Amino acid sequence: MSVFRPSQAYRADLDIRLGAGRLPSWIRPPAEGAAPNSAAWLVVMPRRAGKTWLAQGIADLRAAGGIAAAGGGTVRVDLRSSASVRRTGLGCLTGADAQPPVGEGQLVIVDEPALARPGGPGVPPEVLAEGLQRVGDTGATAMVLATPAESALLVPHLGPDVRKDILRPPVLDAGESGRMAARAPQWAPALVDWLRQAEPGWLHTPFLLELVLHTAEERPALRDEPEALLRAAVEVAEDRHEYIQQWFHNGLGEQHRTALRAGRWRAAGLSVALPAAEQPGARRYGPAPGAEDRQDEVRGGAPLADDPVLARHLPEVLRVHHISDLHHGGRLSSLVDSKDPTQAGHRIATVAGAGTALDSYLDHVRQLAAQGRAPHLVVVTGDVVDRPSDTHGAIARGWLDELAGLLAPHRDLRPDDPRVLLVGGNHDVSWDLALDPSPQARHRWFAANFAGLPHPDLQLADPRARRLYVGYRGVGLRFALLGSAESGGEAARDEDRELLRGFRERYLAAAGATRDAGAGGGTDTDTGTPAGAASGPHGSDGADVAAVVRDFERHDPGVIARGVLDRLAPERGYVTVAALHHPLSPVPAVEVAPYSGVVNAGQAKRALAAARTSLVLHGHTHLGFAAAERLLGSGPPWTVRIAGAPALASRETEERNGYNELFVSREGGAHTLAVRTVRLDGGQWTPGEVFAFRPGAADERDLAELCADGRP
Repeated sequence: MSVFRPSQAYRADLDIRLGAGRLPSWIRPPAEGAAPNSAAWLVVMPRRAGKTWLAQGIADLRAAGGIAAAGGGTVRVDLRSSASVRRTGLGCLTGADAQPPVGEGQLVIVDEPALARPGGPGVPPEVLAEGLQRVGDTGATAMVLATPAESALLVPHLGPDVRKDILRPPVLDAGESGRMAARAPQWAPALVDWLRQAEPGWLHTPFLLELVLHTAEERPALRDEPEALLRAAVEVAEDRHEYIQQWFHNGLGEQHRTALRAGRWRAAGLSVALPAAEQPGARRYGPAPGAEDRQDEVRGGAPLADDPVLARHLPEVLRVHHISDLHHGGRLSSLVDSKDPTQAGHRIATVAGAGTALDSYLDHVRQLAAQGRAPHLVVVTGDVVDRPSDTHGAIARGWLDELAGLLAPHRDLRPDDPRVLLVGGNHDVSWDLALDPSPQARHRWFAANFAGLPHPDLQLADPRARRLYVGYRGVGLRFALLGSAESGGEAARDEDRELLRGFRERYLAAAGATRDAGAGGGTDTDTGTPAGAASGPHGSDGADVAAVVRDFERHDPGVIARGVLDRLAPERGYVTVAALHHPLSPVPAVEVAPYSGVVNAGQAKRALAAARTSLVLHGHTHLGFAAAERLLGSGPPWTVRIAGAPALASRETEERNGYNELFVSREGGAHTLAVRTVRLDGGQWTPGEVFAFRPGAADERDLAELCADGRP
């Protein structure tokens, strides 16, 4: 037979709070029959927190004479049950005219007030309040055990002094949790000690602690894997005990749920303006307001948001930085406009904080980390380097590794989940290798230099073999990595291709190169010569190699392989975000250039919408951009959002450098997304307007509205 059972009938020998004659100080006044300041004492407890056990424990203590000042009997009534109301004769609590059959010294415990929410069934709160006053007029003491939702309905009708009568059970102390653990002394005390240090939320209520211990009793192999044990306990809470439905949806009022959701957005760094009525004060486990200031009751405080089952149903908002167009090795924006080229000028500029926007961004992320708001994930949408060279590749990889070390942990992310995702841009393509008979040769440098970081694997010829989705199961989030630089560096004319190939071969021979023309990867950024060739500016025929490479007409089209688009598909339980370099739609800027966007954008949009893609991230234009698009007549309505990021660091931009910040809020299996652009303005990273939406929904909505209407 199980030693631990979270849901069982009351047993005094298992009551860790009131058993064996114990009477905690926080419940002593109503248990001893002290008169409240209003019509009744109000004990506020979430569902599954032990209201019935508390009521039975008080009744047993009073019946046994364990409460010296009781002076009378105890009457318990469940207002959900008409039989209970008839048996106790307390019809006055539901609106009857009958005089309550109680008197001086008696304690009336209303275990289930069954209050009617607006428009719903149950006892109107004003009716119950009037009945409680009639009970008090007899000299009896009334005590109501209420959920936060019921408390919010009843408090306005109990009089101006009701706040003095609100009690909240404190979290379990060491003695209480120790008494429960003593039922299995071989292993339970050690587990309780670990919980107290690592996961104290499981010590909020007797139910939660018994749930964990029951799970450990049923699955002893998990005692040595506490994180897996807690995940299993959450599943038991939701599947067997309907914890979220009872605790969160039924036990809290709309204003409480709204406040909990809004609190998550605020913790992520977004402002949510709620009406004063939706910012309730009765939101804590623990003593009445103000009691936390008394040294002897400090242990009592714990926000409702700290409930460990709720924390997994309503986790921390996931923060993603979308950065693009880093252009390591290229012309970068400087933090100091240093026009003095002398050594003194350099020294002064250093003192003034000289550096690049890349340096400033890392400092910015460090500041966010110090505030607890560093990103959890980073998505880079191309042009990581200005031109492929091993030197610039090493610098870029070191920079990305440093950034990865600053990212924040998240409960929903596993240790082996990738934190930095990449797609290459046209500047990441080896132009000289675009002449190779293999169309994929031009992408080998990028694949080699950023090995270990998920990217679209354009170096592989078969689109079916390429990485497409990177999923985060715990978050219910996946990214589709689309390689839009598939045909980057393409020679515009076949005769140019042949001429350049012949010139390249003659130059390499004259320079004494012995390696294959494709080895070494890329061109030298400064000279434009093939990597591995002599560094002089001229070949044997006197031609300026850099000029020849520059002057040949090249195209950098955005195109996504049809074989990749054919693999896009929805997946139940996931919200999908796509990342590519080139824009799918025209942006509000004028660029006169061939193939400046994705040439098969219409195909891509149709495939992305059919795959229920919520958001598309891109770069290339060096412009912050946001749009929402919906294809008509192509299946069920689905809106795809598009967010283009400014150049993070390149000087080649018409607007301020910046990045996009993506927020992913999960509530159970449902998601809400929010996007904003953060720009470097006067040395400060300044966030812009927030766009919040539900996946596929037609309209963006205010965060306060999204928090308030019963969804994440």
